[in-house]
Amino acid sequence: MLMIWAVVLMSLTVGGLVQYMKSSVSEAGIASNQSRALYLAESALAVGLHPKMCTAGAGWKSSGSSNSGFSLVVTTEGARMPINYISDERAKEAIYNLLIYWGLDAENATTITDSLADWVDSDKEVRAQGAEEDYYKGLGYYGLPKQRGFTSVEEMLLVRGMDLVARAKPNWRDFFSVNGAGLIDLSTASTDVLIAVTGSAPADVERYLLERDGADGIFGTEDDRSKSDRGKMSQNAALFYLGITQDKYASITALTTTSDRVMRVESIGHIGLVKVKLTVVAKRQDDGSLTYFERIEE
Repeated sequence: MLMIWAVVLMSLTVGGLVQYMKSSVSEAGIASNQSRALYLAESALAVGLHPKMCTAGAGWKSSGSSNSGFSLVVTTEGARMPINYISDERAKEAIYNLLIYWGLDAENATTITDSLADWVDSDKEVRAQGAEEDYYKGLGYYGLPKQRGFTSVEEMLLVRGMDLVARAKPNWRDFFSVNGAGLIDLSTASTDVLIAVTGSAPADVERYLLERDGADGIFGTEDDRSKSDRGKMSQNAALFYLGITQDKYASITALTTTSDRVMRVESIGHIGLVKVKLTVVAKRQDDGSLTYFERIEE
């Protein structure tokens, strides 16, 4: 009987050891792939940040083998709404229009934009439908609003009404920036942002994007305007395709550009099913150097 128990115990011990070794080998393999994927992402990122890289419109995919490779997209932060400029009435109106475009009603859109502006400005005066200290205290939150610019897009979720935005547009974070220079870059902005900022009809925006992004309708590919012999589109040409009338021209040009210098470089390295995404936001200075605002690893 003792011999039988000894054999059983030895079998369990050996079986556990084998399972442990399998798990260790598997974990080591995942860690190795993670490291290799990070290396590929870093390599692509270095290309995207090179001084001779065009500011925006670059997109590449490369495969070292059928099981590995990287992708790279260089755009600008001006493609996103500059949330820290919302105390400017023009920026506030554009963000209000964006919320309306996403399906929020006028009442809620006004409450949200007023509350966002109250968060950013330095005073404690409550806008008509905004939210200052007393509102947040009533919910049990103290020290809000911060009375300063947002340090991250995620922080916007603390503001009154932003839960409605998250429900209406789950990927809303992709449309805002805390690092923007205050202007919307027409050469990189999405359909949603273009409609909100310019007030153009969807048909005019579609016409403009066809001219800007080429027949495939995808930004950062080889048939883009910025990669053709015609070169990058000027602000005047962009506003023409967007159908901007003379009476709106001055107000739109004051809020837009086609040469934002704050870059957003996104690179993805992959080994098999393991992926690493790196995002860097940086500004190219006149001397060619970079000022870094943000780096995110996912």
